[in-house]
Amino acid sequence: MQDFTSKKRAQPQEADRRRIGKVVHDDRGNAYVTWHEAPPDHKREVLEIVGHSAPKVRTDHGFDPYARLEPRAPAKPGKPKDLRALGQWFKMMRELEARQRATADEE
Repeated sequence: MQDFTSKKRAQPQEADRRRIGKVVHDDRGNAYVTWHEAPPDHKREVLEIVGHSAPKVRTDHGFDPYARLEPRAPAKPGKPKDLRALGQWFKMMRELEARQRATADEE
């Protein structure tokens, strides 16, 4: 196996290497970038922010997936569980299984 920790990362040969990226779409509509070497006389476009106002969020045309059109009615509490009746049912089922085992052992 190679020891990757001992190798230094490769530094670019040319510090002033310039490339131009172009977005291209394939036949299924997926976008990817193709890179080309920039000619020596190519000038980069300077991008700047025009104006000093803070960005605003448009709420009139935005979509909020968490917003509800009409509020839901509060959920009704479920029926309280009758645990005493449930315990009696378990006791009855155990007795029934014990009787079935007893009759199966006698046969």
